[in-house]
Amino acid sequence: MSDAPDDDEEDVEVTREMFERGIEALRGAEHTLDEFTAELSDVDTGLTHSDTVSLLYGRPNDLTKTAIRNGFETLEDLEAKSTRHLLKRLLADEGDLTLKEADAFLQEVERLEQRYGGEADE
Repeated sequence: MSDAPDDDEEDVEVTREMFERGIEALRGAEHTLDEFTAELSDVDTGLTHSDTVSLLYGRPNDLTKTAIRNGFETLEDLEAKSTRHLLKRLLADEGDLTLKEADAFLQEVERLEQRYGGEADE
């Protein structure tokens, strides 16, 4: 067994500015996800689900009826998920993390923000 540190154990210096930018990015992502799910809830074509699938299928695109149905199922799943869950999925997908790692990361960042975040007293 080697005593050499893994890439994961590399020391990274995180400045206050980097931390605050990260927090703002997380807040922005959370806000965007909230807006997106709200907009999905407000979409009303006045058509039945079946008619909407047929309408989309009839448009000049490369979508199959199965892909359209799967898309609608995914949108319904997204509406049922919490913003936090969606944020964890985004972090996991984009950050090459497991959901457990993404959740642990969010918990630690929230803990650090509670302890050290906010405006510095001047």
